[in-house]
Amino acid sequence: MRTLIQRSPQFFSLLASFAIVLFGAYIIQDKIQVRKQGDSDLILTSDEIRALPADTLPVVLHRVDSSYGENTLAYAMLKLIMAKSGVKHQLGYSQSISDSSRGGRDIAGSLRPSKSNPDGVNIMLTGLGSQGIEGLQATTVPVTGGLLGLRVACVNSLSADRFKNVYNLEDLKNFIAIQGQGWTDARILKQAGLPTFEIETTLTYNLLNEGRVDYFPRSITSVESECNSGNNQYDSVTVDPYIHIVHPAAWIYYVNQENQPLYDAVVEGFKRALEDGSYARLLQERIFTPWLKETLDFPNRRLLYVSTPLGDRLREQVPSQYWLLPWERFEKGEIKTGRDLCDYPVLEDLCKGR
Repeated sequence: MRTLIQRSPQFFSLLASFAIVLFGAYIIQDKIQVRKQGDSDLILTSDEIRALPADTLPVVLHRVDSSYGENTLAYAMLKLIMAKSGVKHQLGYSQSISDSSRGGRDIAGSLRPSKSNPDGVNIMLTGLGSQGIEGLQATTVPVTGGLLGLRVACVNSLSADRFKNVYNLEDLKNFIAIQGQGWTDARILKQAGLPTFEIETTLTYNLLNEGRVDYFPRSITSVESECNSGNNQYDSVTVDPYIHIVHPAAWIYYVNQENQPLYDAVVEGFKRALEDGSYARLLQERIFTPWLKETLDFPNRRLLYVSTPLGDRLREQVPSQYWLLPWERFEKGEIKTGRDLCDYPVLEDLCKGR
């Protein structure tokens, strides 16, 4: 063999190169097949963005973790409002995963794929007021109309009955809440005078499961995956059956401040979806799952309203017609239980849980 190589070095060099090309093609083909078979076909790559026709608006949604999918609320709502906008577009997730700070910087960096924005990501969903990045603008329409402000307490099952006698915020001050480090919810709870312990997010449920804290307020979109004993690894974590902690909460789509076509499309799409009822129907389908309706027993829950300067600022930033919860009635003390909200159309389905 060595003799053959010495006699025909160019031939064997070409043969080796050909083998490398074949191997590379096999790997690429394998990746293509994986992409077609999985949720990755929802990703809109930078090359695909560049290949779009000039009259097609790219809509690249930032991914904060790998649990993305077509039914994720952030994606499903954006899909609905872009369809309602009437604008020709191509929707997809960003190719990379990053935290909200990095995603915001990328969006502010440029409108199209570039060194400052490799994925060409141009829209993200995050809490109103949580973005202090220059170059971003909020669309001002809260994706859930404030429904995420209906916080449910995940508790330790061994002490869940202690919340049976909680009727107001003063009663709740006898318990210790836990929140992720730096979360907006932590600031709101502390402003309300509720003892709150902040910790690295990955450790929150460990402490709750061990009984070292009393409760972990979560949004109604999170409790089924996080607090349902059939879905998590924590034997002692369950859903508190008695109270809702309620405060203004708004999750907003952010875009580059110079991306007027995308901004206008989102605002117009939201307007039309609100008018024809498709917005409310999507919220009911995605949030009010059969498990949630059965577990919460919403009409009989006591609602504890938390009024804070931070919550007041959120209410001021969002036009009143976009809120689905009656904050003024909460302020006046007119809302005491879930039953007091059952006349509101978007909540009717949740009230029929039992």
